[in-house]
Amino acid sequence: MAEDREDDVEPEDAISQATIRGPSSQANGSIYSSYAVEEMKQLSHESVTPQNSYQIKPSFQDIFKEVPVKTIIRNVQFNTLEGKAYDADIAKKWTIQMANEINEKVKDIEMKRYRHIVQVVIGERKGQGVKSGVRCIWDSEIDTCCSEIFMNDTIFCVVTVFAVFLY
Repeated sequence: MAEDREDDVEPEDAISQATIRGPSSQANGSIYSSYAVEEMKQLSHESVTPQNSYQIKPSFQDIFKEVPVKTIIRNVQFNTLEGKAYDADIAKKWTIQMANEINEKVKDIEMKRYRHIVQVVIGERKGQGVKSGVRCIWDSEIDTCCSEIFMNDTIFCVVTVFAVFLY
């Protein structure tokens, strides 16, 4: 049986050598051709980029940008409420209008893999106190929020934008 095999190679070795040998290796009789060695060097783990990598956390450039969002909130609050007096019938319209406008402008910033939630609260100033609370599942390292308060003689307005990173 040993006579039937080429170069007296065991079956396991024949499979591994057959996969490594290039077309020129049989001509000069060496196990590895120069072509195969060069190809193995090019395909080393250092030169191959990962194909299916998944980034768990955002890079520094992709984190939530709080300053531009605060600027958007301030501008929308000022443009909508400056010089106006509180009216319960119109306050609902203002909250919807402000939430939609802030939502659209924050989308234009294009923060990758962040979802945002816009909350607008408008009330009448009569010297009263207001308490508010929010609960959610939160990753304190990545998820964040920012808010701005607007006040004039008759209106207070609190706008909060929550930014939640999608895993």
